[in-house]
Amino acid sequence: MSIRRVFVTAWAMLRQRFWVLAGMWAAFFAIQTAASVVLGIAGMAAGAAGAASFGAALEDPAALAGMGIGMLAFMVLFYGAYLVTLLAQQAAMVTLASPLEEPDFGAALARGFRSALPFGAITLGLGLGYAALAAVTSAVAAAAAGPVGALLTLPVLPAMVWLGCRLAVLIPVVAVDRAYNPMAAIRRCWAVTRGKAGAILLALLGLGGVMLALFGLPLALLIAVLVAAQDKFFWTIAVVIIGALLFLPVLLGFTLYVSAFIAALHAEVTDGGAEALEEVFA
Repeated sequence: MSIRRVFVTAWAMLRQRFWVLAGMWAAFFAIQTAASVVLGIAGMAAGAAGAASFGAALEDPAALAGMGIGMLAFMVLFYGAYLVTLLAQQAAMVTLASPLEEPDFGAALARGFRSALPFGAITLGLGLGYAALAAVTSAVAAAAAGPVGALLTLPVLPAMVWLGCRLAVLIPVVAVDRAYNPMAAIRRCWAVTRGKAGAILLALLGLGGVMLALFGLPLALLIAVLVAAQDKFFWTIAVVIIGALLFLPVLLGFTLYVSAFIAALHAEVTDGGAEALEEVFA
């Protein structure tokens, strides 16, 4: 596995498909905004109806419990819809950025929504697994209090990092390889990353370095300017506005690059992108 080739391929795919990737991001931004507005209106209507009947509900515990269950169901629906669109966006953008796929906007959009539920099931399962591991680790640390307990928890962090590296290409495995069965997707991801966890970790650290270079230094400069202008209200507001206007395009570009990076990492670890990479650099 070539770490350098991952970054070179990611940059090449970003340059070649920047506008179509930006269009996909904009499409999902519009979808998420519209869904938030619709659900927000529905929530306000439900809240108004609930407030109108709140007085009567105070005298009826069953009605009050029903209102609570209704609000809980609405919150689950709201955040569930947001999570589905977020997962669909990630899958669609990685598909669109993959050197193993033709840049077909409609097909990538459909693939994204088809991947959302399997990927959501995998995310939920992994989240429960991490929570169980954290609970067991906390219990062990509490049982063996003091330095011994701390030493017993030390291997957990490297194990979680290793597991994260083994599952780093889960999104493209589901969306690009079309492994829609959650267990099949995990097995596929586990197989293609065997023996490559160290290289994947270095590649991810390199991506972290890119993020630090893009955001760390500008943020430090912005903070320094704000500290210097803290007694000047007008200049403080101006610096904040200018900083936000400069930050948003950088954030969008980095978001698109991350999609291209994950797609390039998947192509590299699967050894399935040789012909496609030749076309990329032709």
